[in-house]
Amino acid sequence: MPKFGVARKYAKDLLNYIAMLNQNNVGAYEMGFAYGIPSDISNETIELAKKYNVSLSGHLPFWINLGNSNKEKNINYLVFGLKAAEKLSSVAVFHLGFYGGKKFGELKWDIVKSIQEALKLSEIENGKLGIETTGKQEAIGTIDEIIELINLISDERVIPIIDWSHLYARSNGVYPYNYQDFRKTLEKVEREIGYRPFYFHCGGIEYKKGNELKHISAKSFEPPAPYLFAALKDLGYKDFTYIVESPDSIEDIKWLKQIWDSPKEYFNEVPSKKTKTLIDFGIEK
Repeated sequence: MPKFGVARKYAKDLLNYIAMLNQNNVGAYEMGFAYGIPSDISNETIELAKKYNVSLSGHLPFWINLGNSNKEKNINYLVFGLKAAEKLSSVAVFHLGFYGGKKFGELKWDIVKSIQEALKLSEIENGKLGIETTGKQEAIGTIDEIIELINLISDERVIPIIDWSHLYARSNGVYPYNYQDFRKTLEKVEREIGYRPFYFHCGGIEYKKGNELKHISAKSFEPPAPYLFAALKDLGYKDFTYIVESPDSIEDIKWLKQIWDSPKEYFNEVPSKKTKTLIDFGIEK
């Protein structure tokens, strides 16, 4: 059974919030370190999460930008994030930053070196760094770019974070949309990195001209969870984390759990939409 979780800013009411998640049968909490990465996450917090079987992870600040020249500052953020992930025995998710007028090919080796340097300085063993796909044209992080970086770094402590809403917004609501879109994407990632991705973001997304605008309810079917869940089930995915980013993520999780039980029963509720071919998005090679 997947662990459905929420994304929310790290705050002082952490203990009460974890207890509330337990009461609502929410199994994961991605803490947003929007104002900086905490120097220490209390043992009390970690023990309470274990007691309630709530998996903790973190999302690093959005001002990390491996596409610019301020390498030392960015590497330090990654080091602090990795140390937090180590204490949680979990993952620190982050966005790579922006192209800044350059092409990915011009940036990728500096990105690889920065991440490798952070891994070396942090001296972690169990924590992981998660590179997330992004939902804006100016932001580094297409599915192909993430795959290439994972393979270039070649370290089990660095993993892909597939944000299905971001992929969908980046394609202006075209892809992924149907069952085959989701299945082909999962198969592509598995084939090209050599293992199954196990940490996802999703929900609903509002977009314009290939750029995300804001998170909305997963019940919008933007993108359609029934097709994604059917693809995951048919491919044998069971143990993974699914972070729901929406205005009312707890209510969305209750609905998504119903879909997970029998996703194909919900196919007829998904609005029809014409999609481009998989080749247009580099999925079929």
